[in-house]
Amino acid sequence: MKKLTIIILAVFLSQIVFSGILYDFTYQFLKSRKVPEQHAIVMAKTLEEETKIIPNLDPLLALAFGLTETGFVNTFGDNSKAVGYFQIHENALFYVANFYEDVRIFRKSLSSHSELIRYPDWQLKIAYRYLYLTLKNVHKWDITMAISAYNGRKDRYNEYTIKFFRNYSDVINEYYQFSKSYLAKK
Repeated sequence: MKKLTIIILAVFLSQIVFSGILYDFTYQFLKSRKVPEQHAIVMAKTLEEETKIIPNLDPLLALAFGLTETGFVNTFGDNSKAVGYFQIHENALFYVANFYEDVRIFRKSLSSHSELIRYPDWQLKIAYRYLYLTLKNVHKWDITMAISAYNGRKDRYNEYTIKFFRNYSDVINEYYQFSKSYLAKK
């Protein structure tokens, strides 16, 4: 019961903390990484929306994945099998589509997986939901295993997880600095 109370409280507090400034922070964060204006706008809006669909997942994790995977470059990787800022593989898209109707409909609208490169909002939605689903359904909330698996690894600790946690720490620090100045202006 105590653990459930802590989780509920953490989710509630995160909504208070993120409401209002998540969009502004995400937009500024992406622009500082040279993400094109339209992509920064649509991804900031999408991340804010996704926190309402999946309120018990830290949205800053998504930004850490973008940094770790590509440094926020919209590109093809893994011999063009991975697409976009978050390096979405077709099997990840398929997995998420099994749980979310909007993703299933979007997936059907693509003539090929490589078309995903044109949709930064869907890249973020899929990455965010994929992380949530693998945390919940596959790795039983073991964040280290979920992060490692995102990169296709089976080992718990590796160079990728170290890089991810370094980036995540940087994102949290940037968010903290941004939120201090944001709240000081109000």
